Amino acid sequence: MEDDQLVRMIQNGSRDAFDLLYERYKNQAMRSMYLITNSRYDCEDIVQEAFVKSYLHIGELTDVTQFKSWFFQILYRTAWHYIKKNKKEAPTEEIAEYLNDSKLPSSLDEVIKSETNKVLRHEIENLDVKHRSVVVLYYYNELSVAEIAKIVGCFEGTVKSRLANARRKLRDSLKEEDMNNITYLRRAQ
Repeated sequence: MEDDQLVRMIQNGSRDAFDLLYERYKNQAMRSMYLITNSRYDCEDIVQEAFVKSYLHIGELTDVTQFKSWFFQILYRTAWHYIKKNKKEAPTEEIAEYLNDSKLPSSLDEVIKSETNKVLRHEIENLDVKHRSVVVLYYYNELSVAEIAKIVGCFEGTVKSRLANARRKLRDSLKEEDMNNITYLRRAQ
């Protein structure tokens, strides 16, 4: 069943239809928020709050074909508010805990597996929340620039600019990381 059909059913009072939408998007939402917050507990709180908000306000959604963008807009704004309220960019937790946690989506485990991806993940974590968000939405959720612009509430040009800046920052920090590794290896010889 398509999202727009489920949304109409929810707007007519069907809780079962909402459960179906929840099941459809919960893993993607959890993965996205984990990549933004680096905390399983924070991402669970944010995802739960976003689903509650979407359920309470689904009657306000006029274009039912846009549920996914609308929901992710709620999700990311909830995350930004949560991070701002807690005045933190979320601490990094032990990655090993998550490798053994069967509740996390398997694609997250794949991202964490290789050493190269660990370094990249670390560098993504060091980006500010606005740059990190567009990187996660674009590369991990495979959303278009237009969809990201709707979600974060800015112009497409702003999204493109943030992506370009994030790529530059990542490229520069990865080059610096490589230089540090080369220097370390030379000292070890």
